[in-house]
Amino acid sequence: MKAKYRSYFFLGILFTMSLFSFSQDPTDWTKIKLDPIKEKKFETYVEYRHSAGTDYQKWKSENKYQYIKEMWYFSESFYIKRNYSNDGVSMNEEAIDIARFEDNRKQNEEALVIIPGFKDVIVLLPANKLIYKP
Repeated sequence: MKAKYRSYFFLGILFTMSLFSFSQDPTDWTKIKLDPIKEKKFETYVEYRHSAGTDYQKWKSENKYQYIKEMWYFSESFYIKRNYSNDGVSMNEEAIDIARFEDNRKQNEEALVIIPGFKDVIVLLPANKLIYKP
């Protein structure tokens, strides 16, 4: 009889632990703050990915977590390092579809993407720092 109660006790402990360690995304997405200026600049890329035959605004309202992850990817997974070179023109960051350069991303360190004709470079955050990757 004691063994039976021990089993229930042990199962109860395991069940309680599983409630607290429920597998979730490691990032608390409610704490992700999107820059409204960048969001306005880069929303076109997220909209393009979800506009084929669907109502984008409906998708956006029904998939808030996915929207935030994708918007973060298109607006925050890289930055522009200005005046890297003396020659060329400045880069317009909102014209950058960062997914085009995903092959250049490194796992554990930032990667530079140099585009001929520009004095600025794109710096990709390491893959291990991403909260979303398409």
